[in-house]
Amino acid sequence: MFREYSDFQVTQVISMFRTLLSINSLLLFHHNAKSLLILTLYTAMADVSGRIPHFKFGLIADVQYADSENGFNFSRTSERFYRKSLTLLEEAVQHWKQAKVDCVLQLGDIIDGKCRPEKQSEKCLQRVLNQFNELQGDVYHVWGNHELYNFERKVLLTSDLAPSPGCSSPPDSAYYSVVLHPKLLLVAMDCYEVSLLGVDNSYKYYDQAWKTLGAINKNDTWNSPEGLVGLDTRFVKYNGGCSMRQVQWLDQELTEARRKKQNVIVIGHLPVLESSAHAANLLWNFDDVLQVLSSHEDSVLCYCSGHDHDGGYAQDSAGIHHITFAGVIEAIDNNPFGTAHLYDNQLMLYGNGNVPNICMDLKYPIGSGDS
Repeated sequence: MFREYSDFQVTQVISMFRTLLSINSLLLFHHNAKSLLILTLYTAMADVSGRIPHFKFGLIADVQYADSENGFNFSRTSERFYRKSLTLLEEAVQHWKQAKVDCVLQLGDIIDGKCRPEKQSEKCLQRVLNQFNELQGDVYHVWGNHELYNFERKVLLTSDLAPSPGCSSPPDSAYYSVVLHPKLLLVAMDCYEVSLLGVDNSYKYYDQAWKTLGAINKNDTWNSPEGLVGLDTRFVKYNGGCSMRQVQWLDQELTEARRKKQNVIVIGHLPVLESSAHAANLLWNFDDVLQVLSSHEDSVLCYCSGHDHDGGYAQDSAGIHHITFAGVIEAIDNNPFGTAHLYDNQLMLYGNGNVPNICMDLKYPIGSGDS
């Protein structure tokens, strides 16, 4: 007796099958034949270069859950579905449970800033974490602006959103690295280390953030990009930057990864490549980070981010993939998340909703004898 699968699951597998075999169309079968179709397709997908995946992980961004009625973004151009986002996260978690992922990468803005004035920050965060806790593997977090709307930085550093004990992180820092697989290193950036969010004027980077914004943004409210053009539109309060100490740390981590012949995934809430997102959503000092990434093109596979709810994708001049995950909070008729499979020679991202399917060739193949 074959197991029944939902239309959602069938659509997912067909999308992945198209990517792998480069076919233009597949016929949908009657629901009684769905299980056979699923079994056939999953068998095909599990056999890339004759191997099953060595490691699997999920990715999702901008859940921004709040126990609130629907609302709009700052500029009132996009509707946000605060309660629905938790349902979509639950759907993603069920998908990852069935796929038996080893971990999930949560790319920031896990709850919405609306929670704080309604005094529901802790309650809403726990509801979201309860969904992630349904998974057997680890969940690795990065912080977005909405984490810092809800909690002070010093509180986040001791919360469930802080780097886990198995991660390598400098003291009192939110950026970290962790080995997911002997051939795959995850490097997580703190895109709000230089920021005015979640801190007071005693914070070590407060003055730097104040001067960075004040030098370019002359608006009464620094959340407004009014009057700014091009790349200058990124200098708003809801964005942030990385300290040079963190940028140097990134370079050291990637240098060590090269020595160990590890492939690297870098994640952060803010995008760092203009062609992968709107300029108004970029990291303040995106060029510093991009320069380091490009200098390690021999190990870095991709940079994954959120923040820009429209999502985006591009490759930079070094061939590094920049994947901006669309925001769950503004999803209307789709559910944007991804599931990545690490094979002998490739990292395959299977996208759901408007997340693209992307094939990334490993810099250091598994089983190549270069360990």
